Amino acid sequence: MKWKLEQDVNDWVKSQFSRYGLEKLKDYNEESGMSDFMKEALKGSAKTNTKTNFGKPDFHVEKYRLPVIIENKLKLNKLVSKNKSGIKFDDKSVRFYAVNGALYYARNMIASGKYSEVIAIGIAGDDEQNVKVSVYYVFGSAPTAYKELKDVSSFSFLESEDSFNNFYKNATLSEEEKHRLLIDSKETLNKYAKKLNKLMHNLNITAPQRVLYVSGMLLSMQDVVDTDGTKIDNGLIPGDLKGIQAENKRDSKKVVNQIDEFLSARQIPENKKKLMLASFKEISKDSQRDELADTDKEVSKLIDGKASATKQIFVFIYEYIYKSIDGLGGSLDVMGEMYSEFLKYALGDGKELGIVLTPPYVTKMMAQILNINKDSRVMDLATGSAGFLIASMEVMINDANKTYGKDTTEAEEAIQRIKKHNLLGVELNAEMYTLATTNMILRGDGSSKIEKGNAFNRPESLFTDFKGNRILLNPPFSFEGNGLPFIAYGLDKLEKGGLGAIIIQDSAGAGKAVKTAKEILSKHTLLASIKMPIDLFVPMAGVQTSIYIFEAGTPHDYDKTVKFIDFRNDGYKRAKRGITEIDNPIQRYQDIVKIYKAGKAAKVSTNLWNLDDVVVEDFITDKGDDWNFDQHVKIDVTPTLDDFQKTVSNYLSWKVSKVLKDDSLETGQIIEKLTSSLNKQLESIEWGEYCLGDLFDVDNNWIYGKNINWKKSVIAKKNSIPVISGITVNNGVSYYTDDIPNDDDIFADSLTISTRGEYSGTVTYHEGKFVLANNILVMQMDGYTVNQKLFIGSIINSLKYGGYTGYPTKNTLKKDHIYLPTKNNKIDFDFMDSFVAKLEDQRVTKLETYLKTKELNDHELTNEEKKALFLSLKKKHLTKLDIVKILSKMND
Repeated sequence: MKWKLEQDVNDWVKSQFSRYGLEKLKDYNEESGMSDFMKEALKGSAKTNTKTNFGKPDFHVEKYRLPVIIENKLKLNKLVSKNKSGIKFDDKSVRFYAVNGALYYARNMIASGKYSEVIAIGIAGDDEQNVKVSVYYVFGSAPTAYKELKDVSSFSFLESEDSFNNFYKNATLSEEEKHRLLIDSKETLNKYAKKLNKLMHNLNITAPQRVLYVSGMLLSMQDVVDTDGTKIDNGLIPGDLKGIQAENKRDSKKVVNQIDEFLSARQIPENKKKLMLASFKEISKDSQRDELADTDKEVSKLIDGKASATKQIFVFIYEYIYKSIDGLGGSLDVMGEMYSEFLKYALGDGKELGIVLTPPYVTKMMAQILNINKDSRVMDLATGSAGFLIASMEVMINDANKTYGKDTTEAEEAIQRIKKHNLLGVELNAEMYTLATTNMILRGDGSSKIEKGNAFNRPESLFTDFKGNRILLNPPFSFEGNGLPFIAYGLDKLEKGGLGAIIIQDSAGAGKAVKTAKEILSKHTLLASIKMPIDLFVPMAGVQTSIYIFEAGTPHDYDKTVKFIDFRNDGYKRAKRGITEIDNPIQRYQDIVKIYKAGKAAKVSTNLWNLDDVVVEDFITDKGDDWNFDQHVKIDVTPTLDDFQKTVSNYLSWKVSKVLKDDSLETGQIIEKLTSSLNKQLESIEWGEYCLGDLFDVDNNWIYGKNINWKKSVIAKKNSIPVISGITVNNGVSYYTDDIPNDDDIFADSLTISTRGEYSGTVTYHEGKFVLANNILVMQMDGYTVNQKLFIGSIINSLKYGGYTGYPTKNTLKKDHIYLPTKNNKIDFDFMDSFVAKLEDQRVTKLETYLKTKELNDHELTNEEKKALFLSLKKKHLTKLDIVKILSKMND
């Protein structure tokens, strides 16, 4: 029979409980028959707009390690309500749909602070043959903090302790799912940050004040709890801000007073509290921001009627950020993400302060590389917004739960110890200090040992008492030596055998900070160097960075190798629009930890990694300038025919670009013979290794172009000059210009190389006059013939630059070694000339065959012009230059 009442669904659930041996009152119960603890969790939530009680789940199970709640509905179509963003949590959906209601209850149980995880089950059906069970693992109070367990469709997991534990292992988030959550959370938070930034701009909140509003208001929303865990007062909710104009009841005053009360209850040391309140009082300085006004469109759907600017900002933060915090990736630096967005407006791109915050998936990776665990004592002496400490805390807490069992007394005691005693941060910048402290409070108050001040003049007792054995750093890159002195100082403060890691511009390990590097090696050991992606900090900065990993307390042994790892392909591509997955980044970030530990023996996917290419174990010198991967990788730069064809073809194809539309056409046996002959020549000659710095005066004759915005012309005019940029087509010509201010900006008969962007490392030759777009290096090679320049340019083109994997500079190029044809221990320049000439012959022969084959049908020539051209090619022995002139004239 068809079910008529919701009670029929309830009876079916009871029958399932009975099937698996669960008894009412002993193993499960209905509605209000819950424990006082669960009642307290469902009594109301600090993350709802009301402080009243709300409904009770139809069933609940409290006998296992986390609660199970069940919500039932009559009719299959009442199982779940979704939209394109996911499961809906509006009042109607929560009230009338089983999954929506169950998840809502679970979220609020977690919001209460009583639980950190809940199993939520939604059930709906028409009869015994048509019933659906949807099971969810809920790990936060955020609207997206759940995982659907699609393989679970019955109550069998409730049968015993063992069955539940097996179910729980599969329910919790895998490392891959955690990484995915981290990236998704970062993207979501960035989206909200942009909207919030726009809202505060519209409400005339100055850029430097914006991040203080976020951090302060987030603190004001926290429940006020005594040190023994007793709740003193609820945190502020939107309904508490009423727009009253009396001085002490203004909305912003309420926010600041609530922060004061919260910090006092937490027994934050007085000096730290004063520093924080001094920053947060910016929120209440301007009384006009508490006057009632029309609501901005970003919050108009959330607020009825007029509201103060303070309340409008508060409501946005409350709805979109506060409710989401405990559902975001555990390593996510919430305040850092906000700060990064606001910094673009406050300080341009942040370079003035040298503040570039490390992505959360990198901070977590570095913590894992250092093998941080529950007993580690972690320092960060350039704390910023505390991203490294947050990542370390998550790794340490996970280890404690794994060791002692989640929610056990031992685990909880270890976690409290970790938060209060095992994390030390020092930050000089007052604003960043406030963010770091707020961040750690929001994560459960690991703020106890966040210090304001200069790391280099802290009392020695701070470090001796702390007994740190791990240090993680991303120092301000505006500091001397790109910030390398921070790790030098920090390593000195670690216990012997401790480990340290720093992410830093890799020029610090390539000669910019030699004095500091030598000091480090005299006391500590460089274990590994990991080359990071060039776009890692985009859009905040585009810098080449490496991670250096050290063991403290033992001078470097130069008879032992250092592990150099190339992680420039981390699977992501970053741009101003955001981050894009292009090559299995989640797996790569898990694998890189294994590669650090095991090198070429690491058990990773051969489809993703060629460990022979990305891992090098080599010795370093005591000079302190050879810490980077590129300085130790042995690249086979013996040129191939393809290398030459690429460069020479670009040059010749440019001359006949409108004719050679298809470079892959078959052109007969003549071309095959020429290709075979050229390949044999390359295989038979002797090659010698030469340093570019020895061959050319790189410092004086290789010149960076000026940053000039040339007036553009799409086509060449009579007096216009091509503008060379870093593109791979059209021989590097991006457009034309006739806007030439002086002769110093004009070059000719030179090679160029792109030094930035996706096509960095691209070399092109230009015979006539040209000017430069951004980031182009002109290689003036006086005394060399055109063919010799093309030959050498081909080889430079084949070096390992390009695709954001590395930027060529004067300094790197002059240190590069290339192979050149050698005869009698000298460079064989005659071979270069003859080889390129034959390569040009190949191209011209190919062109001629193409013209004959295609009969120039693609070009608007008269029959007479076609016949004249064929006759010239067939009967006259024209030089290559003659042919080019004919074709160029035809192109015009």
